[in-house]
Amino acid sequence: MSRIAPNDPSRRFFKVVVCFERRPDGGLRAWSEDVPEFVLSHKTIDALLADIKPALEVILSAKFGEDILAEPLVDLREALEERGIIEKRAEMPLSWEYVAHYAQA
Repeated sequence: MSRIAPNDPSRRFFKVVVCFERRPDGGLRAWSEDVPEFVLSHKTIDALLADIKPALEVILSAKFGEDILAEPLVDLREALEERGIIEKRAEMPLSWEYVAHYAQA
């Protein structure tokens, strides 16, 4: 049984911060202090990013005993960059936030 009541609207959504770091071989690693079981590592950023959402969903669904969905939050800076309002940053951010919520939100 879930410790967070799915019928309580104030507790249906929660934030997960995913951190990134370069490996010595040039690949990338992702982990989260919010979800200690979550650790990924790939040679390419595309492979790493593709695995984050499904990995978080599997781990969190198992922890809560209910279907949990995860989505990356849109970074305000990224939205401004895409519209040409500010210059794009040269490097990948050190962390990214995801919102996780019950599948029956």
